[in-house]
Amino acid sequence: MTSATALPAGAWACPACGQVNLAGVTCEACGIALRSLDDPPLDIPYQPRLTRLPSFWLALVWALAAVGGLALWLSPVARSNLGNLFLVGEVVASGAAAFSSLFTALWQRVFNQLEVVVPPHVKSGEELNVEVRLVPYATVGPVSVDVRLVDRFYVKVDDRVETAKRELGSTSLLKRGRLRGRRLTSLSARFVAPFPATTHQSFQVDVMADLLGILAFAIPALGWQARNLKEHGGYYVEAVVRVGPLTRRYHKRVLSYLVGERLYVG
Repeated sequence: MTSATALPAGAWACPACGQVNLAGVTCEACGIALRSLDDPPLDIPYQPRLTRLPSFWLALVWALAAVGGLALWLSPVARSNLGNLFLVGEVVASGAAAFSSLFTALWQRVFNQLEVVVPPHVKSGEELNVEVRLVPYATVGPVSVDVRLVDRFYVKVDDRVETAKRELGSTSLLKRGRLRGRRLTSLSARFVAPFPATTHQSFQVDVMADLLGILAFAIPALGWQARNLKEHGGYYVEAVVRVGPLTRRYHKRVLSYLVGERLYVG
């Protein structure tokens, strides 16, 4: 004697309400799709509200600062005392910070997970496997994902060192597609690991970055520039993810090496 009744051929039992459906791809009682049996949703939190995200409130604070600066700029007395250039700069900087924070909040509502996976190192001439993992809170589209391999290096021009980069390869993994909510979508690409022939380190740049890092205590924006200088050199996998009007770039560095008469690393 069995504990469960065998279902007729082609029939299926809804996991949500227990309704036995003789045919069809959705439950006649509650509308659950049959495919949810084969690809159940992940156990992740539901899409957060904007008001629960710190970046949204930060955007609001910066927006108020921009409005306050604009009000002062419209006042002849305040404009005379504080200076036209100072007030215009405050409005522009606050507005840009508000826009950036709001963009971050909107992006955080789309994806529970977005990760670029690359090996820490790969031998020159061998395949470099790249994986982009996306887990949206809800079904989202149109989504486009492009991946490219970039060589960031330093070049000496006269007596100074400048940053430069070149694209070694690129591919489009998804064009205006739709991603199912609460499911993992994995996209993969392959590149050939390059031979490390360019300069990825510079003593002059390191010294300049250290000086900018010290000055960052007074001017925070210089800290961002210092990090960019230090992290510039190397081979990077860059993934560009677009969701409607929103775009974000993700970077992962990979070490390329070759053992010959000597060790080549880049």
